[in-house]
Amino acid sequence: MQVRRFSPDRKVKIPGNHPGLYGAMIQMNRAQIPPEQQEEVARRFNGLPLLMETGFQVEVMYFDPQASMEEHATDHPILFLVIQGYGHVRIGGPDGETCEVQAGDAVLWPAHTDHTVWTGDQELHAIVINAFQDTTSR
Repeated sequence: MQVRRFSPDRKVKIPGNHPGLYGAMIQMNRAQIPPEQQEEVARRFNGLPLLMETGFQVEVMYFDPQASMEEHATDHPILFLVIQGYGHVRIGGPDGETCEVQAGDAVLWPAHTDHTVWTGDQELHAIVINAFQDTTSR
C-alpha cells in the first residue's frame, strides 16, 4: 500500500506570479521522475508523490485569503475540485465567464483556454487533476 500525505503542513509555494498560492503534489507519472532523481523530488515536494504509469497528474492547491492564480492556459484539460472554502474562477480571459465556487463544486478548464482562480476573505483548497493528452511528454 502506498500513502501520500498532502495536508497543508506539506504545502510548498507554487512558483510564478501566484500570490498566496501553495500546493502539494499527490501523484505523478512514473516516467517523469527517473530513479536517480527521486530523492531530490521528495525534498522539493515534502515527500515523494505517488508514482503511477498514467496520463494524468494530481495535486492539491491551497489558496490563502486574498490569493490569486495568474491567468494562463494549458495544453491539456484540467479538473478543479473544490474541497474546502470559497472563491471565484474565470474561464476565457478577462471578458470570460466568472462564477463563485465553494466546497463540493467541480470546474472543467478546457485545454488552450485561459483560466484563473482568486479568493476573498476565505481560503480555498482544491484537488487539481491534469489530464495530459500526450503521455509520452509528461
